[in-house]
Amino acid sequence: MSSLRNAVKRITHKERAQPQARSHLGILEKKKDYRVRSRDYHKKEDRLRSLREKASMRNPDEFYFGMNRAEVKDGKHRKTQEARQKELEGTIGADAVRIMKSQDLSYVRMQRQQDANKIAKMQSSLHFLGADDNNNDAHNDDARGKRKKRKHTVFVDSKSKAEDFDVATHFNTLPELAGRSFNRPRMDAIRSAGGGLGGGGLGGGDEDEYWSEEEDKYQPTEKELAKQAKIAKRTAKKIARARSAAYGLLEARTKRIEAIEKAEAHLVTEKLLAGKGRKRKLKAAEDGRPAQYKWRRKRAK
Repeated sequence: MSSLRNAVKRITHKERAQPQARSHLGILEKKKDYRVRSRDYHKKEDRLRSLREKASMRNPDEFYFGMNRAEVKDGKHRKTQEARQKELEGTIGADAVRIMKSQDLSYVRMQRQQDANKIAKMQSSLHFLGADDNNNDAHNDDARGKRKKRKHTVFVDSKSKAEDFDVATHFNTLPELAGRSFNRPRMDAIRSAGGGLGGGGLGGGDEDEYWSEEEDKYQPTEKELAKQAKIAKRTAKKIARARSAAYGLLEARTKRIEAIEKAEAHLVTEKLLAGKGRKRKLKAAEDGRPAQYKWRRKRAK
């Protein structure tokens, strides 16, 4: 009989839906949803009441020794670094903490050495080029940045040679390229290039010495000259942008190695403080540097 009762179709009881006029309020809240919301509301209300009661009955002179090992930082109550260190030593042991500190120190020293090698490699390739360029173009201003202008001093034998000194003759290049501190080709390279700079484009006084007669006969049109100038300007901007990015990377690596050196100094100081011997503090920590200590001399056996 029970199987026949289950075979008979029964009435499906549907939940009442939200009225059409209140559909903008979302799904209609049921009794079970109200219970959850009510319990959460009263729980928060009881907690606020308890906190108000504790605040009203608070003793301003109340003190616990645990307050020496805690601090409030950025609005959050937490243990101090020394307290966490002692708790870690009590959990895993002082020897394990010492091994971890030595591994951290080795890793920091390895990173510092790697960054120092990368900085040396970048400095040898960059040579701070373009810092004293005399061009007045906007892209050279970006490449130059705030770096100090450098000078190139040339020593001669006498005062008369200094008065008659010619930069282009001394560096064996064109007068138009004498003001550059980089990409300054010599006359041999210019002759072998076969007019790669454009016929008559530099306007030097002794052009007949390194331009061939066939190249002098060719006169580029205004459209070609404008196109060459546009290409040259675009290339110069790309070079300046790449050079500026390289100097930015070099500066970032220099700051990183300074931070690593400070971290290494802190780890070395912690390692020495964990050792034996009586000591006294000479100078407090400042500017990210660790405090300075002096150990009492111990007679060697």
